[in-house]
Amino acid sequence: MKLTHKLKKFARVETFKRALFSSFRPLPTKRFLEQIDPVELARIQKAYDQPGEASNWRKYTDVNVFLKMNIHRVQELALDKSEPLHILDIGSGAGYFLFVCRVLGHTGYGLDLREPELYEEMFRLFGLKRGVHRVENFQPLPEMDAKYDLITAFSIVFNNHSKATPWGTEEWDYFLKNADSHLKPGGRIFLNLNPMKPGGPYCSDEVRDFFLSKGAKFDRDCNFLFPPKS
Repeated sequence: MKLTHKLKKFARVETFKRALFSSFRPLPTKRFLEQIDPVELARIQKAYDQPGEASNWRKYTDVNVFLKMNIHRVQELALDKSEPLHILDIGSGAGYFLFVCRVLGHTGYGLDLREPELYEEMFRLFGLKRGVHRVENFQPLPEMDAKYDLITAFSIVFNNHSKATPWGTEEWDYFLKNADSHLKPGGRIFLNLNPMKPGGPYCSDEVRDFFLSKGAKFDRDCNFLFPPKS
């Protein structure tokens, strides 16, 4: 049996085990909805739900959809069962992941682009903090006042934005080393990749092998959890 086939089989088994485990510890969305100001949420939804609006940013005001998605992410990382962590979320978008984490007792900080303004409004609604930063190849993350227990990046596009050439091992090596400098001892990095192109692979075989050489565990070819910082 080839190594790649073995790894994919292992990933499918681990995915099933996590899904099964999650079914025995449901987190109802009601618990999180109760922490959101309904009046302010309604104002934001109205402001971004304009007929004929070309932008699709208003989709991020669909709290039920995005809460369910991010509750699942939290459970996959077992953050609903862990001690309080300080989390940096890169490409934090409207802040749903950090909001779910906050309700569960964690603290966090988001990094993303300045636009759209909806991101800033949702962060205020959720009682979260964020910074403005664009991730570029061979460029460091901004200086921050704290170290983190966990650094996450979901649905990553910074490695392939503006139709640029997808990052190779050198770009990822720089990013991981720089991100590692923002971790506490024992801290971890989690990456959730987007396909390099519609219907295509999430990363090249070379990049996947590079991640595995760093001790990363992977799931469904797109999720990579790196070992704790020594």
